[in-house]
Formats: sequence, C-alpha cells, structure tokens
Amino acid sequence: MTIRSFIALPIPKDAANELGDLAAKMAYQDKSNAVRWVDQENYHVTLAFLGEQRESDLENLVEALDHHIQQFEFLAELTHLSPFPESKPKLVASMLERSESLLSLHSEVLSAVRSSNILPDKRKFLPHVTLGRFRHSKNQYAGHISHMDRIEFYVEEVVLFESILSSNGAQYEPLVRLPLDTASYADAIAD
Repeated sequence: MTIRSFIALPIPKDAANELGDLAAKMAYQDKSNAVRWVDQENYHVTLAFLGEQRESDLENLVEALDHHIQQFEFLAELTHLSPFPESKPKLVASMLERSESLLSLHSEVLSAVRSSNILPDKRKFLPHVTLGRFRHSKNQYAGHISHMDRIEFYVEEVVLFESILSSNGAQYEPLVRLPLDTASYADAIAD
C-alpha cells in the first residue's frame, strides 16, 4: 500500500485565523467562483512533496528526519499575498520570508529525504501558504488581492502529512509530528 505524502510546516491557529479572514474577504469578491478556496485548517508550508510512497519507506524517512533535522524553533514571517507563481498564476498565496533558519530547515529535510532514497519534487523552493487555487475555467477572479500586514509565527515542528484526495479537494492528515529543538532567544543570541 502507498500513501500520498508531503513534509510541511503547519500554520498555528492564530496565524491561520488571520489568513482565513483575508481569504474570506477575497472569496466574497469572487462572484464568478473562479477560485477554489482552501479550508484554513489545511494551511501549511510545504517543505518537500513526496508523492506516493510505501509505508516502510515513510518509516525509514521518519528516522532520517529525526537524525538530520538540527534546526531550533524559529520565528517565521508571512510577508504579503500574491498570485503564485507570478508568471502564470495558479494560486492565491501568502508568501513566507526566506530566512536563514527556514532555508536551513528545508536543506535538512531534503537531506533526510534523499538519504531515505525518496525522490522529492524538483520544483524550486518558494515558501508559501496556499489560500486558494484558480479553477481551470474561463471565469476570471474579478476581485483584488488583499493587502496583508506581516504575520509572524513560531515554527515549532515539522509534520509528515498524508494527502487524501476527494471530490471536495485534498484533506491533510498528520502522520508524524517532529518537534524542533527548543532554545531560548537569549541562548540563540549568545551563540
């Protein structure tokens, strides 16, 4: 049996609520139903999409993630909303600042994936939270992309998710949660 899976950062409830409020305002303007809006409980930042994988391979991956991830908890920042990718938009997304901590964590996750002999998706890492997906129709989104004040949240864990596809869209179920190491802010500055 295989499991459609990915590794991601969950979005904490407070930040998800702020994003959900922005998405609701844009959805209200979406009179032509051009966008399929994502339920806010599904908001996340994908670090590695894995596709269909055997359970035994995912068990090996969890061990590798536990070994490779050395990143401490860190503060992340959602900076703005944007059609994504900008060249041929398929999504409405909130973009995440590409901080040193985030890039380091992404690199550690990819190292763990590769050491498990799993081939991750080869797309360039452009960290974002998907708020909605443009439907493949002639209807165009007639609203405007809302202004967003920066939203900060702590990245405290990496999660291996199962993606369950249905006619109502994908549902994401956490399979394994891997907490990041904790260190006080003062300790981090002292280093």
